[in-house]
Amino acid sequence: MLIKLSYNLSERTPFYASLPKPRLNQIYDLAQGGTCNSYYFTTSNHCGTHVDAPRHFNRQGRAITDYELSELVFERPAVVDVPLRDSELITPSHLEPVLAQAPGTTDILLMRTGFGEHRRDERRYIDHGPGFGLESAELLMTRLPGLRAIVMDFPSVSALAHEQAGAEAHRVFLGCTSYSERPVLLVEDANLPRDLPTLKRVFVMPWLFDGLDSAPCTVFAEAAGDV
Repeated sequence: MLIKLSYNLSERTPFYASLPKPRLNQIYDLAQGGTCNSYYFTTSNHCGTHVDAPRHFNRQGRAITDYELSELVFERPAVVDVPLRDSELITPSHLEPVLAQAPGTTDILLMRTGFGEHRRDERRYIDHGPGFGLESAELLMTRLPGLRAIVMDFPSVSALAHEQAGAEAHRVFLGCTSYSERPVLLVEDANLPRDLPTLKRVFVMPWLFDGLDSAPCTVFAEAAGDV
C-alpha cells in the first residue's frame, strides 16, 4: 500500500501573508471553444509541501536538481511524535524522550507534532507554526549519523516567532556548519496523519526545474508488510 504524505498545491495552499500565493491561469479552454485545456501556474518554490536542499542556505550546497533519484528514496524511516503548541521552539528536551524510537541508522525522520491539524486556519498555521532551534538541530545531527532527510507537519524549520533560531537550524541541517559533508534534506509542510501504519520506505519526488535551490514535492511511503 502506498500512502501520500504531501498536500496538493493549489490557490488555497496556506502561505505567508507578505508573499503571493500560488495562482492558476487558464490559457486554452475547451468550454470556450479552445482546441484543448491548458494552464500557466505560478508559485514560490517554498510554498506547500516542498523540500529544502542545501543551496537554500548554502551557496556551495547542492541544488535539488543535483540529486540522483536513488538519493531520494529512504529505506530506514522513523516516525516520532513531538506534540507542539503555537510558536513553540523545539528544544532537546522535546527530542530526548523520543529519540529511542529512532536508531542511529535512521535515514529519514518524520516528525509528527499534530500542528498539521491547524492547516485550514491559514494565519494560525503559517504565522504561529513551531520551529527548530540551533540546539535541537545539533542534537539530531549528532544522535542520528545516518540521517539524510527530515519530514515535518508544520510550515517550516523556521518559526516566524523565532526566525533567527530557525535560520541557525537551517544552516546546521543544510551543511553550512560542521556537518558540511552530510547535509540533510528538509521536507516542510508535510501530511503526517495520526493513523499512519508502520512505514517501510519513503520517497521524496521534487519538481526538477533547473535553477531552483529547492522545490515543491510529492512524498509517499510504502507500508511495512507490503509484498
